[in-house]
Amino acid sequence: MQIFIYPCGPVLANMIFVGRDGANTVAVIDPSDAALAKTVMKEHGWTLSDILITHRHFDHLLGVAELKRDTGATVYISEADAGGLRNAHTSLAALHFLAQTPVEPDVLLHDGDTFTAAGLTFRALATPGHTEGGTVFVCDEERCAFVGDTLFADGYGRFDLPTGSFAALAYSIRNILFALPEDYRLFPGHDEPTTVAKEKRTNPINYEADPWFD
Repeated sequence: MQIFIYPCGPVLANMIFVGRDGANTVAVIDPSDAALAKTVMKEHGWTLSDILITHRHFDHLLGVAELKRDTGATVYISEADAGGLRNAHTSLAALHFLAQTPVEPDVLLHDGDTFTAAGLTFRALATPGHTEGGTVFVCDEERCAFVGDTLFADGYGRFDLPTGSFAALAYSIRNILFALPEDYRLFPGHDEPTTVAKEKRTNPINYEADPWFD
């Protein structure tokens, strides 16, 4: 499996290209910079087949409308977070005075759905907490998962934004993500990749109670 990570956009969210080794067809996860995405694809000679969105926030989807228009790629997002593609207030782009072109998703995902993108099979895991529709994309054949802002290396996503919940986030990480095999690689929406084994040992979500009630 080829995985290429490009931190980009206003808050350096990870735009991640994935595909089979040696293949020219790729999928992109959370593209917030369409211009950079198109430059990267041109340099590598890639064709974009699919766009996967982990959650509704602007820093993970500002490039979707342009990429869909220019490539015809299939757009996947959870039904619960699809409003982020349609509305700059839902995505919080408006809060930061950023322009956002609305776009309709092609596939609305639910927990447990499986689909094929760029020749790879993905399993959608609902992981609410950062947002109500946060979704992790698991590729079991490659023993990895793309976790958006649910979990970071030695950290976890915010839960104080609309539809966020610390209790839901903690459950998603402790009971859903940490139920994956320990050797699975985890690719967050910001910063560096990690593994299930490492985060089970070191992530503060293991011992923190809801900080609002400490």
